[in-house]
Parts: sequence; structure tokens; C-alpha cells
Amino acid sequence: MRFSYLVICMLIIFSGVHAQNQGRSVARTFYSDPYFSLMDGIREASRRHAAYSFIISNFSTPGFDYQTYLPPDDRVRLQQIIPEDGDFDKKVITEFVMSAMAENSRRAQLYMTMYKGKKDSLSRIVSLGK
Repeated sequence: MRFSYLVICMLIIFSGVHAQNQGRSVARTFYSDPYFSLMDGIREASRRHAAYSFIISNFSTPGFDYQTYLPPDDRVRLQQIIPEDGDFDKKVITEFVMSAMAENSRRAQLYMTMYKGKKDSLSRIVSLGK
């Protein structure tokens, strides 16, 4: 058992030294491309949540332009909802941002659940199932 632990440690060290110039060097030893997509999704969900929170907290500020802080895809969706004459209540935008924030929160929770499953799996591998 001690030998296999030593082999795993050596593999980690040598793969990191060998592949340092390839970007995500040591991480590629344990993770695959879907994992990196998952991490990018978590980062994007965090950015979106921050933008939605900022919009909601500053919406009543005079002269605040909420559209500059909305993600591009949400701007397109919002333009489809708002009437062309531009006559709408602020409640429409507030509800839109709140629903987008709730959707994003569920997406982030799903990403984190998937990440936790990967982390638990790696923990079992490294500890040899103990």
C-alpha cells in the first residue's frame, strides 16, 4: 500500500514538472475537459449573480442604467419583453432581473453539486477508497 501511495505522488510531481508549459498542467492529471467547462460555468454564474445583485441594489438610484450591467444574452431577452414604445413600469425590469437571478442561482447550485461529486470521487481515489 505504501508503494502505491508513493507511485501516485511521483506521478503527480512528474506530470506537473513535465507539463508546466501546457497551461492547466497538474490539474490535467486529475481532471478532464468537462471539469474545466464546469469551473468556467461556476465562474460565469458567480459573475452573473454579482451583476444581478448590483442591479437590484442600485435600481432606485436616479440615472442608473441597468442595461449596461446586464449580461448580453439577458439584454436580448429583455428587449423582447419590453414594448417598442418604451412605456413600461420599473416593476417589469425588477421582476425580470429577479427571475434571471433565481434561474442563475439554480444553475449555480447544480454546478456546485456536480463539482462536489467530482471532488468526492477524487478524494476516494487519492485515499484508495478509505
